[in-house]
Parts: sequence; C-alpha cells; structure tokens
Amino acid sequence: MPITSPFIIGILPRWHQQLLAEVVQKIVLAVQPEKIICYGLRSVHYQDWGCFLDEGTMKDSSRLKLDLLIIAPVTRGQLEQDISFAAEQQCKALADVHCITHKIHSVNENLSKGSPFFCTLYSKGLFVYDSEQTALESPVEMAVPTIERPIIQAIWTRWYGLAQHFYKSAVDSQDFERPDLTAFMLHQAMEHTCGALIRILTGYRPNTHNLSRLLMMVENFTDQLTKLFPKSTKEEEAIYAVLQHGYLDARYKDEYIVPTGVLEILIQRVQEAQTIAAILYQEKLSLYSLPKVG
Repeated sequence: MPITSPFIIGILPRWHQQLLAEVVQKIVLAVQPEKIICYGLRSVHYQDWGCFLDEGTMKDSSRLKLDLLIIAPVTRGQLEQDISFAAEQQCKALADVHCITHKIHSVNENLSKGSPFFCTLYSKGLFVYDSEQTALESPVEMAVPTIERPIIQAIWTRWYGLAQHFYKSAVDSQDFERPDLTAFMLHQAMEHTCGALIRILTGYRPNTHNLSRLLMMVENFTDQLTKLFPKSTKEEEAIYAVLQHGYLDARYKDEYIVPTGVLEILIQRVQEAQTIAAILYQEKLSLYSLPKVG
C-alpha cells in the first residue's frame, strides 16, 4: 500500500489535520473499518457581521466537508450503506462527512480490474487509517487508468438521455397540474444527471436515490450544481426539500401539496443543472484526441 506523502498532510491547515484526526477516530470506534481513504476535502468559510455580535466585529467561521471511502472487513455483517450512515452520524457535530463503503474483497477486485475510481484513490487518496489486517492489491498498472471515450459516450447517451426525458415529463406534468408527478420526475432528472456526471468524471457508479449524497459526490469536481440549491435560508431549504423528497413523498403521500411557485423554481434550476452537466461532458470529451479519419 502506498504511504501518504508528508507533503499532502503538510498542505492542510493545522485545524484541518486535527479535525480530520477526530473524525477518523470517531469512525474507527463506531464501525471498526479495515481502512479509510479521504478522497475529497472542502472548507466552507463564513463571515458574519451584526450589531449584536461581540463588539460589533466581523465573525469568521468554517465548516469542513469530507469525502471518505470506508473499506470494511468481509466479516462485518452490516450492509455497506448502514456502515456509511453510522459513520456519518458519529461525525455530524464535527464536519459534513460523506462516506461510501465497500468490503475489502470488493475493493481488491476493483483494483485488480483497473477500476479508474479505486485506482485513483489508491494512487492519490489520503490514507488516514489502516488496521493492517488485510493488504490492498496493487493495481497492475500504477498509472491511473482513464475511461475510454466510447464508454463515456455510451454512459452519457444512456443516463443523461434518461435525465432529459425525465425533465421533459416533469414539464408536461406541470402543464397538466400534477404536482406529484412533476416533483417525482424532477427528482429523477437530477438523480440521473448527477449519476451520469459521477460515472464519466470519476468512474464510480453510485447506487443511491439520495440527491444530497449525489450532490456531495459531484462536489468532488464542481460546485456549480450545489450552488443551484443553496439552502441558505428557510425558504431555500423548503425548495430543496421538495426536490430531495420527491422520490418518496410524491408517490406515497395520500395528500401531496407543494407551495405555489416552488415547482416552477425547481423546473428552472434542474434545467440549469442539465445545461451545466452538458458543458462538463463536452469538456471531458475535449480531453480525448479525436480518432484519425482515413
């Protein structure tokens, strides 16, 4: 297993290092993992001023976001998503932690097959915990593999194509005054947009319907989608909640009511998200040399 470079640790501010260590300690005590790899770290900085703050000065605060791969032992009986949830719950007071969990044999299988996602984490990730019980397989090719252009195009055509159809169905449902169908279709449009981006830009196939988890994974390569749903006020939180819960509430609530105007806002924002996604896709394709003709 590669040893994390002291340089990588050195570029983190001291409070980041301390907080990361606390997070890791809590997760280890909660779920007893084989290993933990940090593959994303973002600091959200806040500045507040108000007449009633101490001495009327500007107040600075920060919130850390962490993306972690938890590698669980084969003997661990819990479902992988339950391990992730337990780990995240332990850290809520410290940071916004997003975990994905895979058993050690699954990670080793992906490494031996040259999975772009797992090979990238092996080569570039920050190894923050190792129980040293089971070793990770060394990838056959130490260079991080890339996703072939035809595969990217096929993934995009399939999953982003579905996202566009879901969006069109949402607009049609809104015209027919079916808020339940509109909310559900908007959720599906965002879910498939995020899933398509994550697959072509990281090589990882998510298996969740939770938009908040998908958007956190998207933040590994862009914050443009998250900014469309700022959740900075109670009104914004309520707007996002309609989208986030559209997968279940719109289908199973006996009486489904959405405040006036919310669905129109979400229709516009989901459309903007798909426009951003299409630009990112074209930027990804531009990295590949075009095949020679003749």
